[in-house]
Amino acid sequence: METLVQKAKTGDVKAFQEIFESFSPKLFLYLLSRTSAREDALDLTQEIFIDLWKELGVFEFRSDEAFSGFIFSIAKRKLYHYYRAKRETLPLDENLPGASYEMETVDYRYLMKHINMLAEKYQELLKLRYWSGLTFAEIASVLNIREGRAKVWHHRAIKKLQTLMEQHGEAI
Repeated sequence: METLVQKAKTGDVKAFQEIFESFSPKLFLYLLSRTSAREDALDLTQEIFIDLWKELGVFEFRSDEAFSGFIFSIAKRKLYHYYRAKRETLPLDENLPGASYEMETVDYRYLMKHINMLAEKYQELLKLRYWSGLTFAEIASVLNIREGRAKVWHHRAIKKLQTLMEQHGEAI
């Protein structure tokens, strides 16, 4: 990854495209888990890579995990602005009488309901791990913790999630 980053920093569009292709699926799934809206997740993914292109010049490559952390820190900043903007605006179409939509019957609402009951740090860790497929080293970089702590939090999150789901008569 270091070679691609160095080339992209010099303006090599093909190298940046490889970075995009490598990270966009993980990033999109993470954003989808945070926004629950496909179009918003796609828009945010695009915006994050635009910001990445602009900010690559200040990034000093230390490791693949640090680079992953850099990208996801941009994502977290974008999500902050996304939620802030959503709070400040109220979509008119959501509260119209008779306005509804069909959801797929196969979804993760039951799991997300329980994940959202966990502490924020555990929610974030599980979404990075299972929606984005990040390694514990990458998660540690994103959350600014040590890899060992990421593993401990993961273990605790899974145990708490199992307990919550058992209390509600469901199993993982």
